[in-house]
This record gives sequence, structure tokens and C-alpha cells, in this order.
Amino acid sequence: MTSFEEYRWYGLQMYNRDDLYDAGFNQIISRYWEWNNSAVNHTLARRSGPFAELLKKKLPPFLPDMKNPCWYDDDNDRRTVWIEYLCSMDSGYASRLCNLYSGNRKTKKKILRCLPYFMLIGQPKSGSTDLFKRIVQHPDVRSSISKEPHWWTRYRHCREKMPHSFTEYTDYFSYVAETLHVAEKSAKMQIITGEGSQSTLWDHQWWWEYPENEDDKGPGIHNAHFIRHILPDVKLLVILRNPVERLFSEYLYFFPDEQKSVDIFNNYVTRAVHSFNTCLANNSLRHCAYKEATDVRLRLMIGLYAVFLKDWMDVFPRKQLLVISLDNYSANQSTVLSKVFKFLGLRNFESRRTKRTRFNQRRPSSRQIGDMLNETRLVLERFYRPFNKALSLLMNDTSFLWETAFT
Repeated sequence: MTSFEEYRWYGLQMYNRDDLYDAGFNQIISRYWEWNNSAVNHTLARRSGPFAELLKKKLPPFLPDMKNPCWYDDDNDRRTVWIEYLCSMDSGYASRLCNLYSGNRKTKKKILRCLPYFMLIGQPKSGSTDLFKRIVQHPDVRSSISKEPHWWTRYRHCREKMPHSFTEYTDYFSYVAETLHVAEKSAKMQIITGEGSQSTLWDHQWWWEYPENEDDKGPGIHNAHFIRHILPDVKLLVILRNPVERLFSEYLYFFPDEQKSVDIFNNYVTRAVHSFNTCLANNSLRHCAYKEATDVRLRLMIGLYAVFLKDWMDVFPRKQLLVISLDNYSANQSTVLSKVFKFLGLRNFESRRTKRTRFNQRRPSSRQIGDMLNETRLVLERFYRPFNKALSLLMNDTSFLWETAFT
């Protein structure tokens, strides 16, 4: 068990500022050095551990003979954990790997560890499930244990669960790692894996959970900085939906046991827009976009795509980011998938699935609610219009204006 004093050391002492990634890192770490030790309680000190540890972590020694970012690590304990998990799975392929490695767990000195080659980072209720499933149908793509580990945004910051370590995050890709370990040399340069956490693009609410940041106007560093520090060459995918339709879809999808109606949704929208405008009267746009309002029911800010993408494009080269419109994906699925495969450096592949599938369809109970009221749609389109225009200019693509008869 790590003692309080050890946690406090991680929070206050462990960094040489000259070794940090950029000025954003200097900003946050300098505050750790300025903390008053007596004001740091056990919970907050424990929270600082995963946050600080990742900034200090050196880039893993990725293997040049693999396309996917992988490296060998002297960690027999994780191998034992992984083999036990592997042997508990019903998959025939998992069983073969279980039999292959169970007898070698004592003699094998190194375990292959992997991270995602690509990340589908946004947005929720925008077709990401369908897109991700079609990507992993490609013969050169292997699925991780979970599509959405939400590690970069939540589970390393003590949000919702106990903090997950970097090692636990890499466990999500152990199935792929074992596949690559036994693969032929040619396959090692083809096989990739990815993840699709739909919180990665926009969710930086952890920033204000650290007491030294609570008075900030906006995050000094964000998820993109951490990811580029560990995965400088990662491929980033984003799929976007008309923010008006996205918001209504999210309202219908979550909390299925809650009473819902178009009138209730209209009331939620009115309150959310008022709350956001009140925030803007006293704070910066980034502050209001990144700090969730506690007095409203809807996540209105997720639709501010231009704000989030601008921050990511300031960190990553444009060539590493592919932004897709759900409208275009739905109308030209084969063409868009070919573009995605090319972006990922994959050979072209025609899926055997000929029937157009829509994952995460509306539940029967929500279909009875019907469409939102025209007055609600008008309020939302007026609210999102300037952000859609900014997105259109940012991407140099008028399709992101999502113009309708109400606009």
C-alpha cells in the first residue's frame, strides 16, 4: 500500500521541469511545487498520482518490426494475470492462446505490450459504434477487450471508479499483443488495433477535480497533450453528427427508465442554453465548453465541435486527424470506409456485410415520443449555428454547417 507521504512526494517532488513536454506541462507542474503540504488531504494526494505519473513516463521503446505500437516488457505478473483472463474466455482463438502460453508462463521472461495504433475519439451518439465495428471487420485490424476504456479522460483520475494505472490500460490490448507475438513477420507489419472511447475528444472535466486548477479559465493542458506524449504517431478519427440531432438522440438513449417527452426535452434545452449563456457572460468559451454545468440535465457542450477540434489540431499534425460527417458516412459508406482504411494505412477491403446496419437504434419506448418540437429545434439551431460555422471554416467543408429550413 502506498503511504500518504509517498503520494505527496509524487504530487510535489517528482518532476524536473526542464524535462517536461511543453509550456502547458510547466504550468500544471509548477503548481504541484507550490502546494501547501498541510492543505493536501489523503484523497487529493492519491488523485495526483496517476495524473503526475503519466507526464513523467518515458515513451515506450516501440518495436520497428511492428506497425502497431508495441514493446517487450519484463512483467511476468501481468503475463500471469493476462493468461488467467485468456483461459477464462469462451473464444476458440483465446483457448488456443491459453494452451500455447500456459506452459510457458514461468520460463517466458518478457511480455509483449501494445497500445492503440488508432483512436476513434468522438463523438457519442454520432455513429461511432457502427464505424468502429466496421473498422475491426478489416482482416488486419484486431479488436481490443473493450471499445471504450475511457482511460485518458476518467478512469486514471479517480472518476467513477478507483484509478486505473497505465499498465491496466495496456491490458486492454493484451489479446492483440499475444496475436502479434506469434504472428509471421509479414503480419507484424500489417496488424493493428485501436480503441473508441467517445469521451476522449471533449471530456476534460477532471481538470477541475484537482484543487490547484479550480480557478482556471480553461484547461492549461488537455487529453491531446497526454496522448501525444505517449503516442506521438497515433491516428485519430472523429465522426460528427448534426449537434441538434445528436443532443436529442443522447436524451432518448440514456436513462431509459426516466419519464421522457418532447415537452420535457424542450424544458431541458431552455435551461441548458440559459445556463451556458450565463456562463459565457462571466467566463471564456473554453471554460464553459470544458466545465460541465451542474444545474442542467443535458450535455449541450458536447456539440461545440470546433472548440475541441481546434485544441486537438494545435497539438497534433493535421495529417494524423480524420474528421467524418455522419451524413456523408450514412450516404456513402463504402467510399468513406475506403478513405478510413487508407488513412490507417490498410489495404482496401470490401466488407461481406452487405446489409446496412444501424447499431444503437432507438428503443421502442423512445420511438413513441416522436421528433422534438419545432420551437426546440429552432432554439438549438440558433445556439449551435456560430459553432457550426466555425467548424466549417476550420475543416474547410460546408457540409458541417448542417443547414436546415429553420436556419
